[in-house]
Amino acid sequence: MPATLTAIAPKVEYTSDNFQRYYEEAGPDYAAWSPHFNMHFGFFRSCMNPFNREAMLEQMNREVLDRLQTSSDHPRILDMGCGLGATLRSFARRLPTADLHGITLVHWQLEQGRLLNQSTPQSTNITLNLGNYEHTAYPSESFDAICAIESSCYSAGRSKSRLIREAYRLLRPGGRFVVADGFLGAGKLRGLQQSIYRKLCDCWVIEDLGEIHAFTRELQRAGFTEIAIEQIQSRVTPSVLHVPWVTLKFLLTSVIFGQRKMTRARWNNILAPILLPFVGHPIGPLAYYIVSATRT
Repeated sequence: MPATLTAIAPKVEYTSDNFQRYYEEAGPDYAAWSPHFNMHFGFFRSCMNPFNREAMLEQMNREVLDRLQTSSDHPRILDMGCGLGATLRSFARRLPTADLHGITLVHWQLEQGRLLNQSTPQSTNITLNLGNYEHTAYPSESFDAICAIESSCYSAGRSKSRLIREAYRLLRPGGRFVVADGFLGAGKLRGLQQSIYRKLCDCWVIEDLGEIHAFTRELQRAGFTEIAIEQIQSRVTPSVLHVPWVTLKFLLTSVIFGQRKMTRARWNNILAPILLPFVGHPIGPLAYYIVSATRT
């Protein structure tokens, strides 16, 4: 493990300003991971080519959409923490009559996402808005389905109670809530892992990752039923294995021979996925889950 991590890393002070600064500085670098700006890991099925990263990223979008179980002809769907809207554009290709909405805190993501939507014919039914997904301006019971792909981690606390309660408020009775993200599961962070974990959170400007049991208890307290917990680390691992190659390619093309200035946020974006295996399953308690629930 890197010697520089032997000292205890301080807990990051989360603010919307440093969150926005991180994504404005490091956000464009995600194009090295996905040309379509799918800013998440992929889902692998046995019939797939493990070297085709974009196909696995798109498959994650499909898996989430399948679990949303939209049945109406014109479902209204919200992506809480939509990034540049890649997941919504994926949904639009499969649900051309859906009313799709996304919310993000980052001005750059909103502007670039809207530009990408304009160049995609199927995206006329996508609306992106600026705002905090813990406290939205949408009326209660506005949506048939809500998803959060690798964005629930930015909600406060390990139970993510504010995110859950806002999702419950926004869903219509019978509506579905699906979250795909990394969560702390059974077991503890031991020794140096605690420092690595804090540095990982600092890199991604996260206050704390969710804790899976606290998260599902909060879903129950909020009133959700039919809660399904799927630990899908093995499905995600093939895309995670792309990280070293993408990182090396990025360092060569963007850092050594590139023109953009390397900021702390951009370096952190490189460091975070390198640290991930030291606290991730099976070495540590961090694993990838899809959690689905129904609003009563």
